[in-house]
Amino acid sequence: MLFTSLNFLVFFALTTVVYYWVPSPKRWILLLAASLIFYLFSIPVYALVLVFSIVSNYLLGNWISRCADKSARKLAMITGILFNLFLLAVFRYAGSFIDILSGMPLIVRTGEPVLHHIIIPLGISFYTFSNISYLVEIKRKNIQAENHLGYFTCYISFFPKLIQGPIDRPQHFIPQLRKNHPFDYQEVTNGIRLMLWGFFKKLVIADHLSLMVNGVYDNKEHWHGPLLVFSTILFAFQIYMDFSGYIDIARGAARILGFRLSRNFNSPYLSTSIKEFWNRWHITLSQWLRDYLFLPVAYYVSAKMKKEAYAGIRVDKYIYAIAISVTFLLCGLWHGSGWNFIAWGGIFAIYLITGSLLEKPKKRFYKKTGFSNHKKTFNALQVSITFMLVCFAWIFFRAPDLGNAMEIIYKLPSGWNSDTMWGVLSTIQGLLNQQNLSLPEGGILLLLIPSVIGIESFFQEHANHRKFSVLPMTVRWLTYYLLVLLICYFGIAETNSFVYFQF
Repeated sequence: MLFTSLNFLVFFALTTVVYYWVPSPKRWILLLAASLIFYLFSIPVYALVLVFSIVSNYLLGNWISRCADKSARKLAMITGILFNLFLLAVFRYAGSFIDILSGMPLIVRTGEPVLHHIIIPLGISFYTFSNISYLVEIKRKNIQAENHLGYFTCYISFFPKLIQGPIDRPQHFIPQLRKNHPFDYQEVTNGIRLMLWGFFKKLVIADHLSLMVNGVYDNKEHWHGPLLVFSTILFAFQIYMDFSGYIDIARGAARILGFRLSRNFNSPYLSTSIKEFWNRWHITLSQWLRDYLFLPVAYYVSAKMKKEAYAGIRVDKYIYAIAISVTFLLCGLWHGSGWNFIAWGGIFAIYLITGSLLEKPKKRFYKKTGFSNHKKTFNALQVSITFMLVCFAWIFFRAPDLGNAMEIIYKLPSGWNSDTMWGVLSTIQGLLNQQNLSLPEGGILLLLIPSVIGIESFFQEHANHRKFSVLPMTVRWLTYYLLVLLICYFGIAETNSFVYFQF
Protein backbone atom coordinates (compact mmCIF):
# COMPACT_ATOMS: atom_id res chain seq x y z
CA MET A 1 0.00 0.00 0.00
CA LEU A 2 1.71 3.16 -1.19
CA PHE A 3 1.63 6.15 1.15
CA THR A 4 0.62 8.27 -1.84
CA SER A 5 -2.42 6.13 -2.73
CA LEU A 6 -6.04 6.90 -1.90
CA ASN A 7 -6.22 3.47 -0.24
CA PHE A 8 -3.64 4.54 2.32
CA LEU A 9 -5.34 7.86 3.08
CA VAL A 10 -8.67 6.09 3.74
CA PHE A 11 -6.92 3.31 5.69
CA PHE A 12 -4.96 5.77 7.84
CA ALA A 13 -7.98 8.03 8.51
CA LEU A 14 -10.05 5.04 9.70
CA THR A 15 -7.14 3.70 11.77
CA THR A 16 -6.70 7.09 13.47
CA VAL A 17 -10.40 7.42 14.33
CA VAL A 18 -10.59 3.92 15.78
CA TYR A 19 -7.22 4.36 17.54
CA TYR A 20 -8.44 7.29 19.64
CA TRP A 21 -11.75 5.53 20.31
CA VAL A 22 -10.11 2.34 21.65
CA PRO A 23 -8.98 2.43 25.33
CA SER A 24 -5.25 3.09 25.59
CA PRO A 25 -4.23 -0.33 27.05
CA LYS A 26 -5.76 -2.10 24.05
CA ARG A 27 -4.40 0.13 21.29
CA TRP A 28 -1.45 -2.15 20.61
CA ILE A 29 -3.97 -4.69 19.26
CA LEU A 30 -5.29 -2.14 16.77
CA LEU A 31 -1.75 -1.15 15.73
CA LEU A 32 -0.89 -4.80 15.22
CA ALA A 33 -3.99 -5.43 13.11
CA ALA A 34 -3.47 -2.22 11.11
CA SER A 35 0.17 -3.09 10.43
CA LEU A 36 -0.78 -6.56 9.23
CA ILE A 37 -3.50 -5.20 6.93
CA PHE A 38 -1.05 -2.60 5.60
CA TYR A 39 1.54 -5.29 4.83
CA LEU A 40 -1.00 -7.64 3.23
CA PHE A 41 -1.54 -5.06 0.49
CA SER A 42 1.89 -5.95 -0.96
CA ILE A 43 2.25 -9.72 -1.45
CA PRO A 44 0.18 -11.46 1.24
CA VAL A 45 2.30 -14.61 1.42
CA TYR A 46 5.29 -12.56 2.61
CA ALA A 47 3.41 -11.65 5.75
CA LEU A 48 4.38 -15.19 6.80
CA VAL A 49 8.07 -14.24 6.44
CA LEU A 50 7.49 -11.15 8.59
CA VAL A 51 5.63 -13.14 11.26
CA PHE A 52 8.30 -15.88 11.23
CA SER A 53 11.04 -13.26 11.63
CA ILE A 54 9.22 -11.55 14.51
CA VAL A 55 8.47 -14.73 16.48
CA SER A 56 12.01 -16.05 15.94
CA ASN A 57 13.64 -12.85 17.17
CA TYR A 58 11.27 -12.63 20.13
CA LEU A 59 12.45 -16.11 21.21
CA LEU A 60 16.10 -15.27 20.44
CA GLY A 61 15.86 -12.11 22.56
CA ASN A 62 14.53 -14.08 25.51
CA TRP A 63 17.26 -16.69 25.04
CA ILE A 64 19.99 -14.00 25.17
CA SER A 65 18.38 -12.46 28.24
CA ARG A 66 18.33 -15.80 30.10
CA CYS A 67 22.03 -16.51 29.46
CA ALA A 68 23.88 -15.93 32.70
CA ASP A 69 27.44 -15.81 31.53
CA LYS A 70 29.00 -13.37 29.09
CA SER A 71 30.26 -15.95 26.59
CA ALA A 72 26.84 -17.65 26.43
CA ARG A 73 25.14 -14.30 25.79
CA LYS A 74 27.64 -13.55 23.05
CA LEU A 75 27.08 -16.95 21.42
CA ALA A 76 23.31 -16.50 21.55
CA MET A 77 23.60 -13.02 20.03
CA ILE A 78 25.86 -14.24 17.21
CA THR A 79 23.40 -17.07 16.51
CA GLY A 80 20.59 -14.53 16.30
CA ILE A 81 22.54 -12.23 13.99
CA LEU A 82 23.49 -15.11 11.69
CA PHE A 83 19.87 -16.24 11.57
CA ASN A 84 18.71 -12.76 10.53
CA LEU A 85 21.47 -12.37 7.95
CA PHE A 86 20.67 -15.81 6.53
CA LEU A 87 16.99 -14.90 6.18
CA LEU A 88 17.95 -11.65 4.44
CA ALA A 89 20.46 -13.39 2.17
CA VAL A 90 17.97 -16.06 1.07
CA PHE A 91 15.59 -13.47 -0.34
CA ARG A 92 17.99 -10.75 -1.44
CA TYR A 93 21.09 -12.56 -2.67
CA ALA A 94 20.16 -16.16 -3.51
CA GLY A 95 19.92 -15.33 -7.21
CA SER A 96 23.40 -13.84 -7.19
CA PHE A 97 24.83 -16.87 -5.43
CA ILE A 98 23.21 -19.13 -8.02
CA ASP A 99 24.77 -17.03 -10.79
CA ILE A 100 28.21 -17.35 -9.21
CA LEU A 101 27.85 -21.10 -8.81
CA SER A 102 26.71 -21.49 -12.41
CA GLY A 103 29.67 -19.48 -13.67
CA MET A 104 27.87 -16.27 -14.67
CA PRO A 105 30.22 -13.29 -14.20
CA LEU A 106 28.43 -10.65 -12.13
CA ILE A 107 30.52 -7.86 -13.62
CA VAL A 108 28.90 -8.18 -17.05
CA ARG A 109 25.30 -8.48 -15.87
CA THR A 110 22.96 -5.82 -17.13
CA GLY A 111 20.85 -4.85 -14.18
CA GLU A 112 18.94 -8.12 -13.72
CA PRO A 113 16.92 -8.38 -10.50
CA VAL A 114 18.70 -10.04 -7.60
CA LEU A 115 16.17 -12.84 -7.51
CA HIS A 116 14.94 -14.12 -10.84
CA HIS A 117 11.65 -15.65 -9.84
CA ILE A 118 10.93 -14.34 -6.35
CA ILE A 119 10.03 -10.78 -5.45
CA ILE A 120 11.91 -9.52 -2.40
CA PRO A 121 9.59 -9.10 0.61
CA LEU A 122 8.93 -5.41 1.20
CA GLY A 123 10.86 -3.96 4.12
CA ILE A 124 12.89 -7.10 4.85
CA SER A 125 16.16 -5.14 5.04
CA PHE A 126 14.71 -2.60 7.45
CA TYR A 127 12.95 -4.99 9.80
CA THR A 128 16.00 -7.30 9.74
CA PHE A 129 18.16 -4.39 10.92
CA SER A 130 15.63 -3.60 13.66
CA ASN A 131 15.75 -7.23 14.80
CA ILE A 132 19.54 -7.25 14.91
CA SER A 133 19.52 -3.98 16.83
CA TYR A 134 17.13 -5.51 19.36
CA LEU A 135 19.33 -8.58 19.92
CA VAL A 136 22.56 -6.61 20.24
CA GLU A 137 21.03 -4.13 22.69
CA ILE A 138 19.86 -7.03 24.89
CA LYS A 139 23.31 -8.60 24.81
CA ARG A 140 24.88 -5.26 25.76
CA LYS A 141 22.33 -4.97 28.61
CA ASN A 142 21.07 -1.63 27.33
CA ILE A 143 17.55 -3.08 27.40
CA GLN A 144 15.71 -6.05 28.83
CA ALA A 145 14.13 -8.59 26.52
CA GLU A 146 10.53 -7.62 25.79
CA ASN A 147 8.21 -10.20 27.37
CA HIS A 148 5.08 -8.81 25.73
CA LEU A 149 4.98 -10.41 22.27
CA GLY A 150 2.38 -7.88 21.13
CA TYR A 151 4.59 -4.90 21.99
CA PHE A 152 7.60 -6.48 20.33
CA THR A 153 5.55 -7.22 17.21
CA CYS A 154 4.40 -3.59 17.12
CA TYR A 155 8.03 -2.43 17.38
CA ILE A 156 9.03 -4.44 14.31
CA SER A 157 5.86 -4.08 12.24
CA PHE A 158 4.58 -0.55 13.08
CA PHE A 159 3.22 0.31 9.65
CA PRO A 160 4.54 3.88 9.21
CA LYS A 161 8.16 2.68 9.52
CA LEU A 162 7.85 -0.95 8.37
CA ILE A 163 8.81 -0.58 4.71
CA GLN A 164 11.54 2.09 4.64
CA GLY A 165 12.32 2.98 8.22
CA PRO A 166 13.51 4.95 10.05
CA ILE A 167 15.40 2.18 11.85
CA ASP A 168 14.39 3.05 15.41
CA ARG A 169 16.22 1.54 18.38
CA PRO A 170 14.03 -0.62 20.66
CA GLN A 171 14.78 1.57 23.70
CA HIS A 172 13.39 4.54 21.79
CA PHE A 173 10.22 2.97 20.41
CA ILE A 174 9.01 0.18 22.74
CA PRO A 175 8.58 2.45 25.83
CA GLN A 176 6.23 4.63 23.75
CA LEU A 177 3.86 1.65 23.40
CA ARG A 178 3.36 1.64 27.16
CA LYS A 179 2.47 5.31 27.34
CA ASN A 180 -1.01 6.74 27.18
CA HIS A 181 -1.44 8.81 24.01
CA PRO A 182 -4.41 11.14 24.49
CA PHE A 183 -5.63 13.10 21.49
CA ASP A 184 -3.37 16.16 21.25
CA TYR A 185 -4.56 18.76 18.74
CA GLN A 186 -1.11 20.35 18.44
CA GLU A 187 0.65 17.03 17.82
CA VAL A 188 -1.99 15.93 15.30
CA THR A 189 -1.61 19.28 13.51
CA ASN A 190 2.17 18.88 13.45
CA GLY A 191 1.77 15.36 12.07
CA ILE A 192 -0.60 16.44 9.29
CA ARG A 193 1.75 19.29 8.36
CA LEU A 194 4.70 16.90 8.17
CA MET A 195 2.72 14.44 6.03
CA LEU A 196 1.64 17.25 3.69
CA TRP A 197 5.27 18.30 3.31
CA GLY A 198 6.25 14.73 2.47
CA PHE A 199 3.47 14.38 -0.11
CA PHE A 200 4.61 17.64 -1.71
CA LYS A 201 8.24 16.49 -1.97
CA LYS A 202 7.29 13.10 -3.41
CA LEU A 203 4.41 13.95 -5.76
CA VAL A 204 5.47 17.36 -6.99
CA ILE A 205 9.25 17.12 -7.14
CA ALA A 206 10.55 13.53 -6.87
CA ASP A 207 8.17 11.92 -9.35
CA HIS A 208 8.78 14.57 -12.03
CA LEU A 209 12.54 14.40 -11.52
CA SER A 210 12.33 10.61 -11.78
CA LEU A 211 10.83 10.84 -15.27
CA MET A 212 13.52 13.31 -16.32
CA VAL A 213 16.36 11.17 -14.96
CA ASN A 214 14.94 7.96 -16.43
CA GLY A 215 14.62 9.68 -19.80
CA VAL A 216 18.39 10.21 -19.83
CA TYR A 217 19.83 7.24 -17.92
CA ASP A 218 17.64 4.71 -19.73
CA ASN A 219 18.45 6.04 -23.23
CA LYS A 220 22.07 5.79 -24.37
CA GLU A 221 21.52 8.23 -27.21
CA HIS A 222 21.30 10.95 -24.56
CA TRP A 223 24.62 10.01 -22.98
CA HIS A 224 26.87 13.03 -23.38
CA GLY A 225 28.47 15.33 -20.86
CA PRO A 226 26.03 18.22 -20.27
CA LEU A 227 22.89 16.09 -20.16
CA LEU A 228 24.52 13.42 -17.97
CA VAL A 229 25.74 16.04 -15.49
CA PHE A 230 22.31 17.68 -15.45
CA SER A 231 20.43 14.41 -14.95
CA THR A 232 22.88 13.20 -12.27
CA ILE A 233 22.30 16.39 -10.28
CA LEU A 234 18.56 15.89 -10.76
CA PHE A 235 18.90 12.30 -9.49
CA ALA A 236 20.66 13.56 -6.36
CA PHE A 237 17.62 15.68 -5.59
CA GLN A 238 15.17 13.03 -6.78
CA ILE A 239 16.42 10.38 -4.36
CA TYR A 240 16.52 12.91 -1.52
CA MET A 241 12.99 14.24 -2.15
CA ASP A 242 11.68 10.69 -2.61
CA PHE A 243 13.28 9.08 0.44
CA SER A 244 12.98 12.02 2.81
CA GLY A 245 9.42 12.56 1.56
CA TYR A 246 8.57 9.01 2.62
CA ILE A 247 10.18 9.56 6.01
CA ASP A 248 8.22 12.80 6.47
CA ILE A 249 4.96 10.99 5.78
CA ALA A 250 5.97 8.13 8.11
CA ARG A 251 6.99 10.46 10.94
CA GLY A 252 3.89 12.59 10.43
CA ALA A 253 1.56 9.57 10.54
CA ALA A 254 3.31 8.27 13.66
CA ARG A 255 3.05 11.67 15.34
CA ILE A 256 -0.70 11.80 14.69
CA LEU A 257 -0.93 8.50 16.61
CA GLY A 258 1.24 9.90 19.40
CA PHE A 259 4.57 8.29 18.47
CA ARG A 260 7.90 9.98 17.77
CA LEU A 261 10.05 8.30 15.14
CA SER A 262 13.72 9.15 14.79
CA ARG A 263 14.83 11.84 12.39
CA ASN A 264 16.47 10.46 9.26
CA PHE A 265 17.63 13.54 7.29
CA ASN A 266 19.12 16.88 8.23
CA SER A 267 19.77 18.97 5.08
CA PRO A 268 22.47 16.53 3.82
CA TYR A 269 23.31 18.53 0.68
CA LEU A 270 24.46 21.43 2.84
CA SER A 271 27.24 19.28 4.34
CA THR A 272 30.78 20.63 4.25
CA SER A 273 32.43 17.18 4.14
CA ILE A 274 31.61 13.59 3.25
CA LYS A 275 31.80 12.66 6.93
CA GLU A 276 29.23 15.32 7.75
CA PHE A 277 27.09 14.15 4.82
CA TRP A 278 26.78 10.70 6.36
CA ASN A 279 25.87 12.28 9.69
CA ARG A 280 22.99 14.02 7.90
CA TRP A 281 21.90 11.41 5.30
CA HIS A 282 19.86 8.33 6.28
CA ILE A 283 20.83 9.07 9.85
CA THR A 284 19.37 5.94 11.45
CA LEU A 285 21.19 3.67 8.98
CA SER A 286 24.45 5.60 9.48
CA GLN A 287 24.13 5.23 13.25
CA TRP A 288 23.26 1.54 12.90
CA LEU A 289 26.35 0.94 10.75
CA ARG A 290 28.50 2.92 13.18
CA ASP A 291 27.35 1.11 16.34
CA TYR A 292 26.95 -2.44 15.03
CA LEU A 293 29.58 -2.68 12.32
CA PHE A 294 32.19 0.10 12.23
CA LEU A 295 32.98 0.20 15.96
CA PRO A 296 33.13 -3.60 16.47
CA VAL A 297 35.46 -3.92 13.45
CA ALA A 298 37.58 -1.02 14.71
CA TYR A 299 37.89 -2.57 18.18
CA TYR A 300 38.80 -5.95 16.70
CA VAL A 301 41.47 -4.49 14.40
CA SER A 302 42.92 -2.30 17.17
CA ALA A 303 43.38 -5.39 19.34
CA LYS A 304 45.42 -7.03 16.55
CA MET A 305 47.73 -4.10 15.78
CA LYS A 306 50.55 -3.84 18.30
CA LYS A 307 52.65 -0.95 16.97
CA GLU A 308 51.89 2.75 17.29
CA ALA A 309 52.71 3.43 13.63
CA TYR A 310 53.36 1.59 10.37
CA ALA A 311 55.35 3.19 7.53
CA GLY A 312 55.23 6.49 9.39
CA ILE A 313 51.42 6.51 9.60
CA ARG A 314 49.72 6.28 13.00
CA VAL A 315 47.92 3.03 13.72
CA ASP A 316 44.59 4.78 14.30
CA LYS A 317 44.56 5.77 10.61
CA TYR A 318 44.94 2.12 9.59
CA ILE A 319 42.18 1.09 12.00
CA TYR A 320 39.87 3.77 10.62
CA ALA A 321 40.67 2.83 7.00
CA ILE A 322 40.00 -0.88 7.54
CA ALA A 323 36.82 -0.35 9.57
CA ILE A 324 35.38 2.26 7.17
CA SER A 325 36.20 0.07 4.14
CA VAL A 326 34.43 -2.95 5.61
CA THR A 327 31.48 -0.80 6.67
CA PHE A 328 30.89 0.90 3.33
CA LEU A 329 31.56 -2.11 1.14
CA LEU A 330 28.93 -4.00 3.14
CA CYS A 331 26.69 -0.92 3.00
CA GLY A 332 26.96 -1.05 -0.79
CA LEU A 333 26.23 -4.78 -0.76
CA TRP A 334 23.17 -4.13 1.41
CA HIS A 335 21.80 -1.83 -1.27
CA GLY A 336 22.29 -4.44 -4.00
CA SER A 337 24.49 -7.32 -5.14
CA GLY A 338 25.59 -5.61 -8.36
CA TRP A 339 29.18 -4.44 -8.63
CA ASN A 340 27.92 -0.89 -9.14
CA PHE A 341 26.58 -0.83 -5.56
CA ILE A 342 29.82 -2.27 -4.19
CA ALA A 343 31.73 0.39 -6.17
CA TRP A 344 29.36 3.03 -4.73
CA GLY A 345 30.22 1.92 -1.20
CA GLY A 346 33.91 1.73 -2.06
CA ILE A 347 33.91 5.29 -3.43
CA PHE A 348 32.50 6.64 -0.17
CA ALA A 349 35.09 4.62 1.75
CA ILE A 350 37.85 6.22 -0.38
CA TYR A 351 36.35 9.67 0.24
CA LEU A 352 36.29 9.14 4.00
CA ILE A 353 39.76 7.59 4.24
CA THR A 354 41.26 10.38 2.12
CA GLY A 355 39.49 12.97 4.24
CA SER A 356 40.90 11.38 7.39
CA LEU A 357 44.47 11.32 6.02
CA LEU A 358 44.29 14.92 4.77
CA GLU A 359 42.50 16.36 7.80
CA LYS A 360 45.56 17.93 9.47
CA PRO A 361 47.40 18.97 6.27
CA LYS A 362 44.17 20.59 5.06
CA LYS A 363 43.80 22.58 8.28
CA ARG A 364 47.41 23.75 8.08
CA PHE A 365 46.91 24.81 4.45
CA TYR A 366 43.74 26.76 5.21
CA LYS A 367 45.36 28.43 8.21
CA LYS A 368 48.49 29.34 6.29
CA THR A 369 46.59 30.79 3.34
CA GLY A 370 44.02 32.50 5.55
CA PHE A 371 41.25 31.12 3.39
CA SER A 372 39.28 29.81 6.35
CA ASN A 373 38.93 33.37 7.67
CA HIS A 374 36.43 34.03 4.88
CA LYS A 375 33.84 31.83 6.52
CA LYS A 376 30.92 32.15 4.08
CA THR A 377 33.07 31.68 0.98
CA PHE A 378 34.94 28.84 2.68
CA ASN A 379 31.72 27.03 3.64
CA ALA A 380 30.19 27.56 0.18
CA LEU A 381 33.27 26.02 -1.44
CA GLN A 382 33.22 23.04 0.92
CA VAL A 383 29.50 22.47 0.35
CA SER A 384 29.98 22.64 -3.43
CA ILE A 385 32.91 20.20 -3.44
CA THR A 386 31.07 17.77 -1.15
CA PHE A 387 27.94 17.91 -3.31
CA MET A 388 29.94 17.21 -6.47
CA LEU A 389 31.65 14.23 -4.85
CA VAL A 390 28.31 12.84 -3.70
CA CYS A 391 26.81 13.32 -7.18
CA PHE A 392 29.72 11.41 -8.73
CA ALA A 393 29.01 8.50 -6.39
CA TRP A 394 25.29 8.64 -7.26
CA ILE A 395 26.19 7.68 -10.85
CA PHE A 396 27.09 4.18 -9.64
CA PHE A 397 23.92 4.04 -7.55
CA ARG A 398 21.60 5.02 -10.43
CA ALA A 399 23.30 3.20 -13.31
CA PRO A 400 21.85 -0.26 -14.00
CA ASP A 401 25.25 -1.94 -13.64
CA LEU A 402 28.96 -1.23 -13.32
CA GLY A 403 29.60 -1.35 -17.07
CA ASN A 404 27.00 1.34 -17.73
CA ALA A 405 28.32 3.44 -14.85
CA MET A 406 31.83 3.37 -16.31
CA GLU A 407 30.48 4.23 -19.77
CA ILE A 408 28.61 7.21 -18.32
CA ILE A 409 31.76 8.47 -16.59
CA TYR A 410 33.73 8.00 -19.82
CA LYS A 411 31.20 10.18 -21.65
CA LEU A 412 31.06 12.99 -19.06
CA PRO A 413 33.77 15.10 -20.80
CA SER A 414 32.07 14.81 -24.20
CA GLY A 415 29.66 17.22 -25.85
CA TRP A 416 30.66 20.45 -24.17
CA ASN A 417 30.11 22.67 -27.20
CA SER A 418 27.44 25.12 -28.37
CA ASP A 419 25.74 22.67 -30.72
CA THR A 420 25.33 20.04 -28.02
CA MET A 421 24.09 22.60 -25.49
CA TRP A 422 21.23 23.53 -27.83
CA GLY A 423 20.54 19.81 -28.16
CA VAL A 424 20.39 19.55 -24.34
CA LEU A 425 17.68 22.21 -24.21
CA SER A 426 15.78 20.40 -26.96
CA THR A 427 16.02 17.09 -25.09
CA ILE A 428 14.88 18.69 -21.83
CA GLN A 429 11.93 20.26 -23.65
CA GLY A 430 11.05 16.84 -25.07
CA LEU A 431 11.20 15.21 -21.63
CA LEU A 432 8.96 17.95 -20.21
CA ASN A 433 6.51 17.51 -23.08
CA GLN A 434 6.22 13.84 -22.20
CA GLN A 435 5.02 14.99 -18.78
CA ASN A 436 2.65 17.56 -20.33
CA LEU A 437 4.75 20.36 -18.87
CA SER A 438 5.88 23.55 -20.56
CA LEU A 439 9.40 24.94 -20.20
CA PRO A 440 8.24 27.63 -17.70
CA GLU A 441 6.49 24.93 -15.63
CA GLY A 442 9.71 22.91 -15.69
CA GLY A 443 11.54 26.02 -14.50
CA ILE A 444 9.10 26.36 -11.59
CA LEU A 445 9.75 22.74 -10.58
CA LEU A 446 13.50 23.34 -10.64
CA LEU A 447 13.10 26.48 -8.53
CA LEU A 448 11.15 24.45 -5.96
CA ILE A 449 14.27 22.35 -5.25
CA PRO A 450 16.40 25.13 -3.69
CA SER A 451 13.24 26.43 -2.03
CA VAL A 452 12.73 23.11 -0.22
CA ILE A 453 16.42 22.92 0.75
CA GLY A 454 16.29 26.49 2.10
CA ILE A 455 13.02 25.98 4.01
CA GLU A 456 14.23 22.77 5.62
CA SER A 457 17.53 24.36 6.55
CA PHE A 458 15.75 27.34 8.12
CA PHE A 459 13.27 25.33 10.14
CA GLN A 460 15.86 22.63 10.84
CA GLU A 461 13.16 20.00 11.18
CA HIS A 462 10.93 20.74 8.22
CA ALA A 463 7.76 22.49 9.49
CA ASN A 464 8.99 22.56 13.06
CA HIS A 465 6.09 23.67 15.27
CA ARG A 466 8.29 25.80 17.52
CA LYS A 467 9.08 28.09 14.60
CA PHE A 468 6.24 27.54 12.19
CA SER A 469 3.40 27.76 14.71
CA VAL A 470 4.38 31.26 15.82
CA LEU A 471 3.91 32.59 12.30
CA PRO A 472 0.66 34.52 11.68
CA MET A 473 -2.34 32.29 10.94
CA THR A 474 -2.70 33.87 7.49
CA VAL A 475 0.85 32.86 6.56
CA ARG A 476 0.35 29.32 7.84
CA TRP A 477 -2.91 28.74 5.97
CA LEU A 478 -1.57 30.31 2.79
CA THR A 479 1.32 27.85 3.00
CA TYR A 480 -1.06 24.91 3.36
CA TYR A 481 -3.19 26.07 0.42
CA LEU A 482 -0.10 26.62 -1.72
CA LEU A 483 1.22 23.12 -1.01
CA VAL A 484 -2.16 21.54 -1.78
CA LEU A 485 -2.46 23.63 -4.95
CA LEU A 486 1.00 22.56 -6.13
CA ILE A 487 0.19 18.90 -5.39
CA CYS A 488 -3.10 19.13 -7.32
CA TYR A 489 -1.49 20.94 -10.26
CA PHE A 490 1.83 19.15 -10.60
CA GLY A 491 1.13 15.82 -8.89
CA ILE A 492 1.32 12.78 -11.17
CA ALA A 493 -1.77 10.56 -11.02
CA GLU A 494 0.21 7.37 -11.71
CA THR A 495 2.76 7.96 -8.97
CA ASN A 496 5.99 5.94 -8.88
CA SER A 497 6.79 3.66 -5.97
CA PHE A 498 9.36 5.00 -3.56
CA VAL A 499 13.01 4.48 -4.55
CA TYR A 500 13.97 2.63 -1.37
CA PHE A 501 11.18 0.05 -1.78
CA GLN A 502 13.73 -2.03 -3.72
CA PHE A 503 16.06 -2.19 -0.73
